[in-house]
Amino acid sequence: MNVKLKNIVSLFIVCIGISAMGCSASPTKYENTTENIPISQAPADFKKVKIALIHFQNLTGRSYLTEPATAQLTTFLIRSGYFEVIEPSLVTSIIRDQKDITQEKLNQLKEKFGARYFLTGNLTNFEIKEAKSGFCLLFGLLGGHRKREYIVESGIDFRLVSVPEAKIIIADKVENRRTDTSQAGYFLFSSAGSSVQILQSSGGKLLRYALKDVTEKIIKKIQRL
Repeated sequence: MNVKLKNIVSLFIVCIGISAMGCSASPTKYENTTENIPISQAPADFKKVKIALIHFQNLTGRSYLTEPATAQLTTFLIRSGYFEVIEPSLVTSIIRDQKDITQEKLNQLKEKFGARYFLTGNLTNFEIKEAKSGFCLLFGLLGGHRKREYIVESGIDFRLVSVPEAKIIIADKVENRRTDTSQAGYFLFSSAGSSVQILQSSGGKLLRYALKDVTEKIIKKIQRL
């Protein structure tokens, strides 16, 4: 191989490396599973409140969101320091779903676990929309998607009920809307034409911002009681 050809090959390899770096995916805020979303913290001397919760009724048509939502909400409640959360699987051994709530079973939650409050609700909305798209250049050609902007809308209705009185302490809702500009959206989303689908493993990551809002509203109510 002559010197001129070697130089051309070397230049070609360098260009590949630079182009690959330019088109490489950078993580989005949703992909960082170690990210701790800030939550209000209880004073050091606060006596934790025992709370029981079951899976929220899922009205979104996305059944895979139910368990991640329960796990994320449980995490937020515990992290706040305001609550002692009764293991949800133990709670569902008494109250399976919202249709199963009776005065007798609320009494059982009080007697068996010392629950002071019972939390339930509905996942009412979960929509993903692709707002914008961009591309990366590879040797002057459109080599693939580089930048995508997604709008994530989440809606949750919830009720906090006193145990065993069955008095509704708070009935409220949250509507959370976030925009994610990403160079790696395909790790969380998949696109087919104009529609965008959430990857099932990402449900909890995207819901947790709305669940954080639910937790904050419950904390504010508890602080006033």
